[in-house]
Amino acid sequence: MIAVFATSCGSMQTPAPAPSAQAVPGAAARADTQAPKVSMMMFPQTLREEGNVFFQLSTRDDVNVAEVVLTIDGKAFVKDGTAYNSYAKYFTAQDNGAHTVTVQVYDSANNVTEYREDFRVDIAR
Repeated sequence: MIAVFATSCGSMQTPAPAPSAQAVPGAAARADTQAPKVSMMMFPQTLREEGNVFFQLSTRDDVNVAEVVLTIDGKAFVKDGTAYNSYAKYFTAQDNGAHTVTVQVYDSANNVTEYREDFRVDIAR
């Protein structure tokens, strides 16, 4: 039999449970009226050999970013409810031409910000 103990500060005692969140009497819930903000770095702007185009996002909101949605040329690419905002899409010569990536960032109050950027795939056949 193998026993594993999680310790805190070297003690063999079980850590106390974390206190639960409680409402503060008289405190009003903060209304989320501001849309999230987004910026994006995309590399490369022109893909010249088979491979990935990388999309690195920075998202923020005054309360909470709830979801990030990316489409490429109107087709779903990413629907992400996490804070991980780095994505890659693989392209081949069949994808040659101009493309548009659209990013939509939603907060928990369903405020949305949309950002678009164009890129090219120009792979020699």
